[in-house]
Parts: sequence; C-alpha cells; structure tokens
Amino acid sequence: MRRLYLCATLAAAATLFAEVGTLQAQRVEAYISEDSVNVGARFALTLVAIHGFDEMPSFPSMDSAFGDITPVRLLSAGTRLLDSDVRLDSVVYEVTTFALDTARLVPLTIRFPDSDVTATTPAQELLVISVVPQDAEDIQGMAQPVGFGRPLWPFVLLGFAVLIVGALIWYLIWRHKNPKTLYISEPEEDTLPDPATVALERLRSLESAPLAERAQVEAYYVDLSDILRTYIEDRLHMPALECTTRELVQILVGPSVQHQVPSGIPEQLDQVLSLADLVKFADVTPSVNEGRSVLKESVKIVTRVEVKFDQRAAAEDFVKVS
Repeated sequence: MRRLYLCATLAAAATLFAEVGTLQAQRVEAYISEDSVNVGARFALTLVAIHGFDEMPSFPSMDSAFGDITPVRLLSAGTRLLDSDVRLDSVVYEVTTFALDTARLVPLTIRFPDSDVTATTPAQELLVISVVPQDAEDIQGMAQPVGFGRPLWPFVLLGFAVLIVGALIWYLIWRHKNPKTLYISEPEEDTLPDPATVALERLRSLESAPLAERAQVEAYYVDLSDILRTYIEDRLHMPALECTTRELVQILVGPSVQHQVPSGIPEQLDQVLSLADLVKFADVTPSVNEGRSVLKESVKIVTRVEVKFDQRAAAEDFVKVS
C-alpha cells in the first residue's frame, strides 16, 4: 500500500513539474495517503516542493499546527533532480487524527529562505469513519408487559413498621421508668480529602512504576491523565473527566475560569494530556526519560494551581474579616 502511495505521489510531482516548466516558480502540494480513516489510525502525509536548483525549502516542524491532523513522527525526507535547474524536495510525516466525521488539514507554509519566498499548500479534508458499525440494529419497540405474581414487599415493609413502632413504645416505657439524662455526642463533620494531597500522593506512587513493556506504559499514562483530570474537577469544580483534552483547555482559558488558573497552566496541561491521548489511542510509546519528565511536569501543574487557589482563598478571607 505504501509503495502504491509513493508511486502516486511521484506521478503527482511529475505533473507539478510539467506545470512549472521553465519558470522555476516554487510549487508546493500536500498529499494524504488515505481517502478515509478510523479515529486514531495512522496514515501518511507528504509535502512536495518543486523549485529552483539553488533554493533550499524549509518544511513545517512537528510542533507546527496541522489543523485536525496530529503529526506522530517524521518518516523520511528526500531530494530528486527533475531537470538541470529544477529540483524536487519532499518530506513524509506519519500522522493521526481524533476528529469526528471530518478532519481538516489547514494550509501549510513552506519557506524558501534563500529567496525570502513562502508558498502555501491548499487546505484539504479527510473523511473520518464512525466507530458505530453500519449494521447496528435500531432500537426495538416496547414489548408487552410481563405479568408478575403478587409482590411481597408491602408485607415486608408492614413487618418493619410494626417492629419500629413496638421498639419505640418499649423505649418510651423504659424512659418513663428510668428517667436519666441522655447525652448525645455531636457527630464530627465529614471532611473531604484535600484534592492536592490526593493528587500528589497518587503522582508519587507513579515514580516507581515500571515502563519496560507497552502495557505498562499505557497504564502509566492512563493513570497520569486520570490524576490530573480528577484534581482539576475537584479543585476547580468543572467536568474534567467528561471533557476531551481540547474541550478542557478551552474551558481553562475561558473568562469564567481564567482568573483561577495561573498563566501557562492550560498549555502545560494540554501537552501532558495530548501525549497521554496519543499513547492510549495512537499506540505511541514514549521513552522512559520522557515518562519521568512528564510526571515532574504534572507535579508542577498541581503545585502551581494549588498556590493560586490558596492565594485566592486568603484574599477572600481577608475581605470577609474587613
């Protein structure tokens, strides 16, 4: 399949070269290896630039914005001489997408520093196949009610009621015969565990987690994502466990929550949770050092949000006292 895709890409590049002719104007194109993909599936994205022989194109980096397409790694890069003064450069990315229904590839800018010129690829859309099977059956109509025998629960409730009334009468008679002061201790108020304490303890437990096998890496990042989402939900009172990573970051930068979160936290949280999504859905396996680094970054996120929370709580207490 990949060989067929490379042949098609080279054929399209030859067509571009025919269009460029002798003008030596920069031409760029983007080719997606699939017409449709499943959510989280990997496929190839190829960028082609045809230009003058002395020019050196600069393709987008892995950190660039690709729209709904997420780059996973750089597969290859190559150069081919098409004519004495025309050259073709290309790069192939391995990419994936988590969009629903349609994934959009935004226009990508390829720079030519030697001539201070830029060229942009056209935007494209990719069909994302639904995870619901096409042969799924519709909801069935209501069946006829099933007949049941006479229920026993009214008699059970009646028996409990008789016992309670009998016990109450006995207690009143006993109190009448034995008049003593009954001391009832006030129940202690139930206190919920501190979200930061719980989150930091769970993060410390991951410090010794093994990361030698693929299953261990996936479990590690699933726990890491759950710890951060649970902490954000308990501390900031937002549905972090039900939101996607993109929805959660949009809430954190919104005007209603922005004052509760230190600057830079939404971006840090986006990096950690996006990497966890790639591990879970796209079979990405980060290195052990990268896993430990992400853990340290998660501890910093919890610590910075907690400092901001304590500062706001102290300010509110001061206003109440004043």
